[in-house]
Amino acid sequence: MYLSKLTLDPTRAQAQRDLVSPYQLHKTIAHAFPDGESDQHRARHGVLFRVEEPERGGVSILVQSATAPDWGRLPLGYAARTDGPKPFSPDLSVGQRLRFRLVANPIRRERIDGKAQPRRAALVHPRATGAFPTGYLDWLDRQAEVAGFTVQEVADVPFRLAPRRRVGTDEVAKGHIPHFGVRFDGLLCIVEPDRLLDALRRGIGSAKAFGFGLLSLAPGR
Repeated sequence: MYLSKLTLDPTRAQAQRDLVSPYQLHKTIAHAFPDGESDQHRARHGVLFRVEEPERGGVSILVQSATAPDWGRLPLGYAARTDGPKPFSPDLSVGQRLRFRLVANPIRRERIDGKAQPRRAALVHPRATGAFPTGYLDWLDRQAEVAGFTVQEVADVPFRLAPRRRVGTDEVAKGHIPHFGVRFDGLLCIVEPDRLLDALRRGIGSAKAFGFGLLSLAPGR
């Protein structure tokens, strides 16, 4: 796997557009990969990305991929700085405790008229009610079980990603679908290293083309 960090130039019109439309950002990142114009490039090259918190000097995009990207193929001046791609292959072991970050699109699927339909998992944020969060934290626990780890502690920040819709044009389509997201920061304990490594490669949850699903790990305590 490869990890890259792009710092976008906030004065560039295309960077401004992409930061408010994650699907457009996904399409711009695609230029750095072979057959990047294909709608299937994300799956073919294992591309996952996440918009990080704004920093002094710009907004950073973390990009993970199975194929090494060529950032020189991005539009001229689009990124003020590029770090990577740097190859990485984490050494994971049973019982290891690691810090993690995951920005995810927690949904559940319900059958409506015989068809499985996605539904938002986090119905009410606990800070609004004082109740224990049973929506998206339950979702995280289920994902963790599949991915071979347990959640030891976690803090969560919900948000709504709703780009402007241009009614009456073709823009009211895939690139302008609003999403509900949660940023999870916490501590995990590895139960099955191979399954966790697979989750790192594949991402967790849905809407990966919109900047969700990238799981990042760092040394824990």
